Amino acid sequence: MPHIRIFPHSKDEFPSLDMLTTWLLTALKARGGRYLIRSANAVADLPTGSVVLFRYGHVIVGEAVVYRYVCESARDRTLLGQEMQYEAHVEFSPTSIRLFVPPLPVKELQSIIGDSLNITASVQPYYKLEDWSAYAKLLAAHLGETGAFL
Repeated sequence: MPHIRIFPHSKDEFPSLDMLTTWLLTALKARGGRYLIRSANAVADLPTGSVVLFRYGHVIVGEAVVYRYVCESARDRTLLGQEMQYEAHVEFSPTSIRLFVPPLPVKELQSIIGDSLNITASVQPYYKLEDWSAYAKLLAAHLGETGAFL
């Protein structure tokens, strides 16, 4: 069953928010939506139609819709040129990749989902949200307050 997943982004790999947002809108789209994941254990399942929210520190910067999730090893270079081993990849629909303008504070998403899951405790886990009404409320909250998508 599709769900909502939060993907954290390391400051080691993306030293600034601008680097991540530029990468999401250009390189990720240019790669056909192919997003590499270091550990297949971090994301056990990611069904087609799931929505991934991209997190950087204490903000949600964007989203994309999953086309396919594949567990297979590959070596590739990070944005900063370091060679890295990856165990899986997600293929996002390239046209679904978009940014929240301005980025949405994680604490605002926390207030939408309530106490069922504490997403403010740590920035690293690949949190999983199964309540689709939270996603609808997130979009309404973002767009209702002079928010936009890019």
